[in-house]
Amino acid sequence: MICKEIMVITDTEGAELVSDAFFIIGCNGVKIDDKNDIKQLTNDKDNLYWDYIEENLLCTEDDKAVKVSGFVSQELLEEKLEELKSVLNDYGLSVKISVADCDIDWYQNWKKYYKPLEAGRYIIIPEWQKGQVRSEKIKIYINPGMAFGTGEHQSTRLCLKLMSELDFTGKRALDIGCGSGILGIAAIKSNARSCHMCDIDSVAVEAAKQNALINGVQDCVIIENADWTKNNADIKADIILANLTADILINISQAVADKHIAEGGYLICSGIIKGKSKQVKECFEPKGFIIEKNLEEEGWSALLMRKSNGL
Repeated sequence: MICKEIMVITDTEGAELVSDAFFIIGCNGVKIDDKNDIKQLTNDKDNLYWDYIEENLLCTEDDKAVKVSGFVSQELLEEKLEELKSVLNDYGLSVKISVADCDIDWYQNWKKYYKPLEAGRYIIIPEWQKGQVRSEKIKIYINPGMAFGTGEHQSTRLCLKLMSELDFTGKRALDIGCGSGILGIAAIKSNARSCHMCDIDSVAVEAAKQNALINGVQDCVIIENADWTKNNADIKADIILANLTADILINISQAVADKHIAEGGYLICSGIIKGKSKQVKECFEPKGFIIEKNLEEEGWSALLMRKSNGL
């Protein structure tokens, strides 16, 4: 598989916003190269752990640029570039963007540092550590490949925490924008009877299929390469999982309300920048959704909503 590295040149202050922008558009891996981090450490003499630091790692007055990179498949490069520019524009950031071939060695090496992550009643475990982790929580094994969804981002963790509030037993689930498949797999492992999963990224679909196989739930899921914003599917679910963005959630809200959620069913929305949660609420409430819970973490929001009977 050919992948591309999208590099944004910013400063230390803008690095976090650029990182968030990459996650919003669905990039799984994000790399930050900031020599100011080294400078801060060397200035903190009481907590300095190194006796020697290579001179080329030190930040000079002329070298304060921060490089933030995201990784995408070649086939989605143009689409993701446009999405990234749109998000950065919303943030009011004027930055330089370039594209290069992916550093495959870096992409493989990140696996060394990916550890199990807990969220609510679930624990996400890298596939290469299968059988090595003891936990009473529901185990979800993931090998994300280049697909969005390792559980490290706040939006995924918030979804899992809200999923922990629900009883999935015997329910039909729908995972819109499934990424690597974490949420759909979690639904099946929480005793949902079925889960329909979809994503516009073919790489994500393949990753989700592999992860379903790793977790032994492949017979309970349907995973397809589909653009849900076109509303072509005729699927109704008791629980809908949508870790997307505020704009996409608003875009699909009418179809979700009219066609895809059962009366009394639940909708979990995440991937919402905190400042846009009000817009999402104001969009769904008139369509018969009751906000049952709103979780926030580090500038991100996730909503648990119930479709009111008779509306």
